[in-house]
Amino acid sequence: MTRKLHIGGQCQSEAWEVLNANPAPYVDHVGNANNLSRFADNTFIEIYASHVVEHLDYIGELMLTLKEWHRVLIPSGKVFISVPDLDVLAALILDKNKFTINERFTVMRMIFGGHIDKYDYHVVGLNEEFLTDLLTAAGYVNIKKVPEFGIFDDTSSMLFNGVAISLNMIAEKPLVSVS
Repeated sequence: MTRKLHIGGQCQSEAWEVLNANPAPYVDHVGNANNLSRFADNTFIEIYASHVVEHLDYIGELMLTLKEWHRVLIPSGKVFISVPDLDVLAALILDKNKFTINERFTVMRMIFGGHIDKYDYHVVGLNEEFLTDLLTAAGYVNIKKVPEFGIFDDTSSMLFNGVAISLNMIAEKPLVSVS
């Protein structure tokens, strides 16, 4: 059986199991993205996480989580990660001639989280360089940036005044793990 895990998912999908910190009718597994101990090694062919990673502390938690996701992926399995692109958001917030103070405040919320519940706080800002480095250090290969995934209609394809604000990356677990 081919299993796929949607971390932080907000909707039910036949093809994907949803893991979310908040219980809901569409959630298959309630828990934190950093703890997949309920799953055996090499369980999933794909892991999808849109606007989840920025909620993980860059002092240890983020790297441990990426390694945990790596552990539960099958060899050649893929991880799809979308985060608010810090480079794009920084440029937007600095463009005072193009955007109003209210628009730039909205961008600030994209950087730091919406604060709508106890989980909606961002504790790291990521760009392509930072995320690529983290994924490489966690053991992933074939890391690439893509304009969109086309898997779910979610924040990975979000536009702000016509500007794509998400960094979308795909990475693979190698066929043979490097020690």
